[in-house]
Formats: sequence, structure tokens, C-alpha cells
Amino acid sequence: MDAGQSSTMTESNNVLDEDPFRNENTQRLFEAIDELRSCGANHEIGLPELVIVGDQSAGKSSLLQSLTDIPFPVADGLCTRFPTRIVSRRTPNQSDVTKISIEPNVFDCPWQCPPYADRAKRLEAYGHFEHSSPNISSKSFRDVVEEAKELMDIKRSTFTGKGWKTIGGRNFSSDVLKVEISGPDRSYFSILDVPGIFQSLTKGLTSSEKDGVRNMVASYMKPKHSIIICVASATNDLANQATFDMASEYDPELERTIGVITKCDITPNKDQILALAQNEEKHLNHGWFVVRNRTSEESKSNISSADRHSLEEALFGERPWDRLSEARRGTQALKRYLADILCSRIQETFPTILAVVQGRHALAESQLNKLGLSRDTTEKKRVYLTDLAQHLYTLSSQTLRGRYHGLSSESLKLRRFVREANDAFASKMIYHGCCVPFHVASTAIQGKSVLSQSTDTPKASTTSGKRNGSFFGKSAGTPSAGFGGFGSTTAVNQVRSRTPSTIGVEFKALPVSDGSTVETPYLHAICVLDRFKGFSPEELRLNDYLQAQPSFASTASGSSSFANSLGNQKPSLSDNIPDIVGPGPFGSAALSSGNNQSAPTPTPASKPNGVFNLTAGETGNSSSIFAFAAASAPSSKIYTWIREEIKNCRGTELQGTLNPDVLPALFHRQVVNWKETASSHFHSVATTTAAIVELAARTTCGDKVTAGNIQKLVQQSNRASESRGIAQIHQRFDEIVTRHLQTQNPIFETNIREARLARFKRALERYRSKKAVPHQNGFAAPADGNEMVIDLRDVTSLFDELHMSNGQNLEDDIHDTLKSYYELALHDFIEFVTQQVVESYLNDPTGPVLFFNPTYIAALGPQQIDDLGAEDPGIVKERMRLEAQLARLNHAEEIALKYS
Repeated sequence: MDAGQSSTMTESNNVLDEDPFRNENTQRLFEAIDELRSCGANHEIGLPELVIVGDQSAGKSSLLQSLTDIPFPVADGLCTRFPTRIVSRRTPNQSDVTKISIEPNVFDCPWQCPPYADRAKRLEAYGHFEHSSPNISSKSFRDVVEEAKELMDIKRSTFTGKGWKTIGGRNFSSDVLKVEISGPDRSYFSILDVPGIFQSLTKGLTSSEKDGVRNMVASYMKPKHSIIICVASATNDLANQATFDMASEYDPELERTIGVITKCDITPNKDQILALAQNEEKHLNHGWFVVRNRTSEESKSNISSADRHSLEEALFGERPWDRLSEARRGTQALKRYLADILCSRIQETFPTILAVVQGRHALAESQLNKLGLSRDTTEKKRVYLTDLAQHLYTLSSQTLRGRYHGLSSESLKLRRFVREANDAFASKMIYHGCCVPFHVASTAIQGKSVLSQSTDTPKASTTSGKRNGSFFGKSAGTPSAGFGGFGSTTAVNQVRSRTPSTIGVEFKALPVSDGSTVETPYLHAICVLDRFKGFSPEELRLNDYLQAQPSFASTASGSSSFANSLGNQKPSLSDNIPDIVGPGPFGSAALSSGNNQSAPTPTPASKPNGVFNLTAGETGNSSSIFAFAAASAPSSKIYTWIREEIKNCRGTELQGTLNPDVLPALFHRQVVNWKETASSHFHSVATTTAAIVELAARTTCGDKVTAGNIQKLVQQSNRASESRGIAQIHQRFDEIVTRHLQTQNPIFETNIREARLARFKRALERYRSKKAVPHQNGFAAPADGNEMVIDLRDVTSLFDELHMSNGQNLEDDIHDTLKSYYELALHDFIEFVTQQVVESYLNDPTGPVLFFNPTYIAALGPQQIDDLGAEDPGIVKERMRLEAQLARLNHAEEIALKYS
């Protein structure tokens, strides 16, 4: 005992009659709960706890002193600056012992402001802070509290020789001061005191500290296992005390809240306080208690606990307090009630604690395993990166081969994307690769038919009798035998394409006006056919049209030239025939798929004006609306180019002969877009491929820092690989435009021969339409439509059809030769880009897809390994948290098993 101190903690007879912890079983449960709380398990599982809360100067410290006989500092202003847990035990055969220590707050709390910069050092100091004494006086306890404040860096006053000085960096701390008292005259009891809530800011306090204290108090009130002891001063209106508002917020039914009224000896409103204590003003499930604590003078005079207890009994034996139930009057009644609640809650909770601890342990262990092993050394980082590289390499290889089983995302299907991108590139090159479309003409023409501005009503094919071996006696509405080659009326049930892009394609059947069918792969063409009901198949000549087209493609404006000619009814002479089959490089047709409304069936007299025109002077001659080859010289843009280039290259060559510079110049003009188109395609492939690999890295690696480092390496590798690919494309293009136009591919000559043969057939058709030998001259008519009679007396006409002029023939030969070579070069260039450039990029061992593998990791130096394998600070922190949590749970499991 300190000198001058006549009162110590041993002077109190603090043993409860009917102590709920009097039997061995409940004592073991109490010890188990205290051990679990000491090891930090209260942060993991809900442990029953009595929490005493109140506003500033509500009398909490005085109440704690009355309940525990611990000489808490009692003074004006703020007293409690940190949570304080008091644990009392009865030890019948041992002397009194008081032990004081600091329990660090397990987690970084939002109310810990400002945060400790030297937290690790401070925790180490906490471990050395422990005071144990048989008894402790008020002065000794104050000294220990001051030492604890110093360790917690709480502001305090000290005398420096020049006067008092405030030192310390904060006003509050969330670390817990634990006071354990034991002895033969003690009872089992445990209670937590938290700093009081203050409504106004005084000198040295900040609004953030005010909010922080409120948050700290709330964190202890929220858990369902906490019993809230709300302390209210009888000298202050209850409506002004924020603690009860918080209790209503976190315990809406007020099932866990106990009300305690202090300073009953100095209140002027005894009747009002009595009504509140009788649970009439504010009803609480656990009701209210009234207590009398030491006054300031009694504390200064060190009044004993026995004397305080006598004064309390005397006060509550008087009017009006004696009207209150004895079980609700005084500190001893309150302590007994609190002990009963604590014991019952412990008995309810403990049987489930082991299961809860084991469940939390399994969860924490699973979360820790997901983070992987700690990588605090270079060798650990290398092992981690090697394993990661193997997983990423396997995933990348599978997606590159198109093996998608088990993928976590559709976005990882690399090979599917590359295939689709290459298909789109090939299509773009085929249909938009050249600057202007090549001319495409029908391989079978029925009559000399051209589009014109004529407003004369076309005459139906109603001529009787046979003409040129074909039967034309049927009207437009009469079923015809079909439309074979050269005016044949033999039914054609199936048509196969002979154009380069659709060779061998079987066209699906479409009905025409005479009930027969025509095969076409494009069902939306049906919308066009309704417009020509009433025309005979001979007039329609759909076969000619289909065989002339590789596909039905839309024009840039969204509608076709052909469809426009149908709607406008009056195409001008400038609508030259080759333009109708644009815009593809080989004259792909453009039909609008949206024009599918039905049109009325025209009669022969109401067929569209200006769309078709029979050859002048040849009434009844069969015609073809899809006859694209005009008798005159073609006027499409490609022919304009050819004529311009012939003129530009004119030299010493004879009229009608070719200057060797013409074809290379035309070819270079046609392929000028290839380099940009191919480069753009490869850039798109490279960019998306890198993004897919980066996604795979993020999917495989759970560490954001390592995944970010891998992404940087992928981008670096991709930039180098893309540059090499672009250089390959540019080099190949430069070779194409600088080398001689030469090829050993036999298809080159085959294509030219087919083009010339088609022109030859059209010339014969034109001749037959002009100079067919009449039956009246005594010549026998041909047996079928595939034969014709040539009048040798006028063979000049046939020659003129075959050889219109040297210039025309030269232009046709240039066109056909250029088109044939262009097709071969185009196919070769597409193959080069897709098969050599793209595939080399994808399968490059140093490229972005495959470079990150175990071999790559093995070649890295120690510094590179440390940089690449550095952990995310957040993961390091989370691993430390989980490891500490597992340590607490392991200890808690041992405790739970020991006391089960």
C-alpha cells in the first residue's frame, strides 16, 4: 500500500450471495470465454460480453469503481481515453492479485485516427507491458494508466522543470487496457468500459475524434452477443443523452439493453427518475437500476467500499426510492443481475463455439490457400513464376489450337477470333481490294438486249412458229420449256455457277412465271421475281444473270444499282451495263434484301417501261433482262482506266498492239489498297490477341501486381512481333509491285481462255440475232437451239461480231489478262498474310502468345525474378491477416476442446 493511502482494493467484501459462477462447471465456462477473448477469438466468433456505455460525465468510471473496487480516475472532463476490460475471478485459496496488460486491437479500425506509423514497434512494446501486484492503490493505478497512455501515444501532461507540458499525438486509442483481479473475496465477473460519447468539442478535440469515438462505441454495441449497459445521469434529461439513441439504433427491440441511473443522490427530479426506473417512461426488456456512486469529495477522502455501500443502502431506503423493487436498487443488485445474464449467455453460447471456430478456421485456410505461398525470397518467387508460366502456357496453347474445354470465359477463344478475322480480311480483299471492279459479262446471251430510255411498251414474245430451231409459239403466260444455252427451250432444273467465286455451287429452286424453277443461293432474290410476273423465262433469262454473279452484295448506299433501276423505271444511258453488277471486284451483283413487298402481276401491255427494249425492228425477238454485254464497247471504269493507260503509254508500237508498260501500270493501280488493308488487319489481330493473352494472365494469376507485370511483358513482346509482321507485309507488297508480271500457274491461261470463249459465244449470239437464216430460203432449220446456220455469202457480218476493231480486241485482252493475273496475285497475297504472317505471329516462341513459359522464367536473373514476382501489398497484408486469424483460431480451437 502506498503511503498515505488508507483504502485498498482488499477492503471490500465483494462476494455475491447466490453467485451464478459458484459451481465448477460455470467457472470453467467463464475461464474458457476469457481465454478465447484473450487470444483474440472474440474478433472471430461472438463471445458474450457486458459493455458499459454512456455520455461524457455520466458517471461510468464511478460505477465501474463501485462494481469492481478498482480505483478508476474520477475527475471532471473526459476520463476514459481507451477501452478498458475488467475481469474478476474468485480464487478461494490464493491471495489477492491485480494484473494489468494491454490487448492490441486486432484489426486496423476506422476510429484509429491518426493510424500508428510504428504499429509493429508499438505492439512489441505492448508485449512487455504487464503489471502485477497483490493490491493496488489509487495512486499506483493512476501511474499504470499514465504508462499505458504513453505506450498508446495518448496526450498527457508532464512536468518538465519549466512547467507542465502536453505530450503525445492522439486523444483516443482503440487498444484495450485489461485489468484482471482475483482473490478469495472476488466474484466471477467481466465488463468492458469504452470512452464516453461527447456532444460538443472542447479544446484539443477534433470532429474526426468525435466521430471516431462514436464509431468505436458503436462497434461494441452492434454485435448480437453484447449486453449493452447504458449509463444515464439523473441530473441530465434522458432526451439529451445520445447513448440511448445509439442503443435504439443497434438494439431496436431493446432486448439487449440495461438502463443504469447514476447520481440519484443529487437529482432534483426524484419522482421523474423513479418513474423512469420503474420502466414506465422508456421501457427496456431488462429494465432499469438506480445506483449511488462515490461523490468527488468521497473519492478524495478515500471512502471505503463498505462505507459507500452503507450510504447507498441508506439513500434507497428513503422515500421515494423505497417504492422501487429492492432487486433494482443499488450496485450489488446490479452486479448480481449482470452476473446472472453473463452466466446464462455463456452457457447458451459455449456449446456452439467449437463448431463456429472450426468453420471459421476452414474458411480462413481456404482463403489463405487461394493467395498462394508467401514469396519473401527470390527462390520462392522463381518457383511461383515457373508454376504460373506453365499454367499460362498451357492455357494459351489450348486456345491457339482451338481447344476450348474448361475455359472460364468465351473471350479466351483465340483461334475462333483469328479465323473470323481472317475470313473478314479475305472477304474485304476479294470484294473491295481493287480500286475499281473488273467487267463481268454473261456467258450466254439471248438476243441483243440493252437497257435504254425507251418509253415504248415492250412487246411480249407471242410470235408463232419456230425460230432458229426454238419454239416461240407460246405466250408469256404459257409454261415454257425453260432456258438452256443459245435459245434452248429445254427445261433446266438445276443451274451451277461457273464464276470463279462460286464454281460448282448449286442454286436453290425459285419459281418463275411459267411454273418452272431456277436455282439460286440467295432466297431474297424472290422479291425481285414478283415484279416480272407475266414475262416468259426466255425474257427473264435469270440463268444468264445468276451465272454472271459471284454473290448478291449491297452497294455503299445500301441498295443495289439493279434494284434502283427497277424502282426508277427509267435508267439513263449513262447507267452502263458493267456498273449494274458492281460493287465487287469481279462484278458482284447488288440486290436489296429489304424490297420484299409483293407487286401486282403485270400484263404484257403494262410491263415496266424503259427497263427492257427488244432489238429495234425485231418484233417478237426473245430478250434477256440480264444481258450485260452490250454490242458496243464497254464503258465501265476499268475500261476507262485501260484506255487512259494505253494512251499514256503510247510509244512506237503499231496500232492495235500492246505497249508492255500498260499491264504493270494497271495492276499497280488496282493493288494500291492491299498494303493498308493487310496492315490494318494484322494490327487488329495483334491487338486483340495481346488482349486475350492479358485476360488469360489475369485469369491464371490472382496477384494483381504479378498479372500487371506479365501484361507489360505481353505488350512489349506484342509490339516487337507486330512490327516484324508489318515489315513482312510491306516487304511482300513491295515485291509484288516491283517484280515482273509473271506466273507459272496454269489457271492464269485457263481463265483467259474461258473469258475469250465467253466473248466468242456472245459474238455468235449477236450474229444469230441479226443474221439468222429464214426457213423460207430453203435452209433446213437446226434440230435444237444449240445449232445455228451461217450464211457464207455474208461471213463479213460474223467476222465483224468476232473482231469489232483492233482497239476493242486489245482492250478486251488487256482486261482479261489483268483480271486473271489479279485473281492469282490476290489469292497468293491473302494466303501470305493469313498463313505466313498471322500464323508466324501466333506460333512465334518469342511472340505474345507463347513466350511466357518455364524456359523464359529459367533464363531470368535474380533481380528480374524479384521485380516480376513481387507481391501485391494488399495480398501481403491479407496473408498476414489470415495467418494471424488462423493462429487465433487454432488457439481458440484448443481452448474449446479443452473446456468441452
